[in-house]
Amino acid sequence: MAQQTGGNSRSRLHQIGSLFANRNERSAATEESSLEVDVVDSVRDVEKTQWNEIVERSSRGSVFHRYEWLEAIETGLGYTPRHLVVTKDGNTIGGMPNFVVEIEKTPFDRLSSLYPGFGGPLLPTDTEASLERVIDAIPRLCRGRTIVHQIRGLDMSYLRYNDALQTHGYRPYRRECRFLLDLTKGYDELLEGMSRSRRRGIEHGQDVDYEVVEEEITRENLRRFHRTYEGVMDRVGGAVYPFSFFNELRAMEDRLLLLTIRINGEYAGGMLELLDDEHETVHGFFAAVPRAYFDDHASELLYDHVFQWGIEHGYETYDFGSTNTNFEDGVYRFKEGFGGSPVPVLVWERGCSPLWPLVKAGRSLYWPYYTEVS
Repeated sequence: MAQQTGGNSRSRLHQIGSLFANRNERSAATEESSLEVDVVDSVRDVEKTQWNEIVERSSRGSVFHRYEWLEAIETGLGYTPRHLVVTKDGNTIGGMPNFVVEIEKTPFDRLSSLYPGFGGPLLPTDTEASLERVIDAIPRLCRGRTIVHQIRGLDMSYLRYNDALQTHGYRPYRRECRFLLDLTKGYDELLEGMSRSRRRGIEHGQDVDYEVVEEEITRENLRRFHRTYEGVMDRVGGAVYPFSFFNELRAMEDRLLLLTIRINGEYAGGMLELLDDEHETVHGFFAAVPRAYFDDHASELLYDHVFQWGIEHGYETYDFGSTNTNFEDGVYRFKEGFGGSPVPVLVWERGCSPLWPLVKAGRSLYWPYYTEVS
């Protein structure tokens, strides 16, 4: 159910003034007063088509804002939604998705927009007034064990909100980056821009008997991929998303690309990519190649295939996903070798509890390269 958190009726003065105003004009104060911000405890309380239309109208809307992604997080991961929906004169004009998620290595939670993925406000109209209302609503959502609100912006366009966010107590920090590959260069130039080790990996991989197949998004194919993904994550000590999340993603199959590689006729892993048509970007979100196929360069062959697939289908960018900003890290070096440009992941945090400074101080012990930007 929706819970109203903002909005004021027009004052008597504004009502009288409106009698003398041009019928096609409204004062800024009157427009602002008609805005309402509601909290919804399930994305299913929002009309699907209406929400996705806002995503598509906003220049910052992405596949991670879409109704289907939010529903998969809610039902497949079991995260608690605390979405904010902005309405004007009864019409939905914007919003900001949020989920309550655990803070690593603590008994506390954070309100995140958005995890997994990237979020932030979608305010294509009445931006200034809507942003003010949305920010004002946040403290009421951070109670009990929820001690901080976090915004994870997808791209540099979210810098437009930096001053407003910092004015309201948000602090930016950087810990992660993403490598972006410009697919508009064409395949030959991409190959030329790779490190010698990446090019050699692709060349040596092409000497083996291999095949990369675009799979249908079926429960069986996702189950096979998930088993491999689970094994890889267990080996590296990473967090594993349950199969229920992958299965829920079937509702957005037109935004998924599932690739399988077979070497000598045997299943050798795969990739599950997200197609961000709003930004003409392919997001490399899940990859799973068993160690047994490292020497066959299965990973390089999969990436080589998805780059060519993206070019052929008119996408402009390949996004390798988040990685730590440590050049000594193996994942960082592997992604860097494909020639992409590193860009910071924009994150802002706003403490909502006296406990937050203590948790933030403790975080620096297990995130030694945590950096807050003043």
